[in-house]
Amino acid sequence: MRIHGSTFLRTLPKNIGGRLMLSLGVVAQRAMDMLSPPVCLGCQRVLVRVATPTRWRTPRLLICSSCQSSWNRAAISICSRCALPLPMMRDIPSVSEQSPPHGASRIVLRCSFCATMKLKFVQTTVLGEYRDMLQQLVLKSKQTTGSTLCFSLGGLLGERILQTSVGGPSTIPVESDLVEESGIQRIPDIVCSVPMHWRRRFKRKINGPDIIATGVARVVARPVSFKLLNCTRLSKKQGMLSRGQRQQNVKSSYAVNVDEARRFIGKRVLLVDDVMTSGATLNELSRLLLRHGIESVSVAVIARGGYET
Repeated sequence: MRIHGSTFLRTLPKNIGGRLMLSLGVVAQRAMDMLSPPVCLGCQRVLVRVATPTRWRTPRLLICSSCQSSWNRAAISICSRCALPLPMMRDIPSVSEQSPPHGASRIVLRCSFCATMKLKFVQTTVLGEYRDMLQQLVLKSKQTTGSTLCFSLGGLLGERILQTSVGGPSTIPVESDLVEESGIQRIPDIVCSVPMHWRRRFKRKINGPDIIATGVARVVARPVSFKLLNCTRLSKKQGMLSRGQRQQNVKSSYAVNVDEARRFIGKRVLLVDDVMTSGATLNELSRLLLRHGIESVSVAVIARGGYET
């Protein structure tokens, strides 16, 4: 008796097909690594990646651990909302003269930046400070050939989000007196990127934030929306303006797609960008999203500028 192919496949255990695909993927990955070994996009060293079914499920991130450690800042307390360093009680001379009792914890002072800016987003996840190796990678990702680098940086950012969301080890601890809970409680429901004006996108021939958001969404296993936000006006580059000018520059530069926003009413949105300095752009977009029924907005960026040297 002849058995139709699709009928025969339905009679097999469901996990056999998945195991077969994983095994084929591992074999194909090992063969490709032998023919064309992957190299780190930062230091150009050959990457050694153990091919296992678990690792095959995750996207390949072409940045070695040595480059990642170069942008990991020494353990400091940063504000979980704006990701800037928080002043410690021991750093103030008038207070540090009084020695605290033995076993007493350090007192983290209030974040003055958040109090001044009145930020609309509730959380910021970063890979590191915008300097040295990470600064070079961000600048390289803006080039026409930077799509692979954008995706790799986005994948690393997604892994950082998973670490903080499940309470795993984090390179930079999160402490703030502006939020009651430390760390990300739950992974947001939807991922979106900071929109780029079509003229700027045509000039660069690459949309870095969209690719970074794709890498983040791939790792955190959340859908990504590229239609939720639109850039309606070609504004000046934020890097050439002061803090006050940046806030005025982003006014009336963005809009929310109303039809797309209706799908995500009451949802938590993760807003992704490459660099955050003053937070004016991300704050303006968060304000627009909250006005259209979004429950909360979290921010994830590759690098954070504005650190005190």
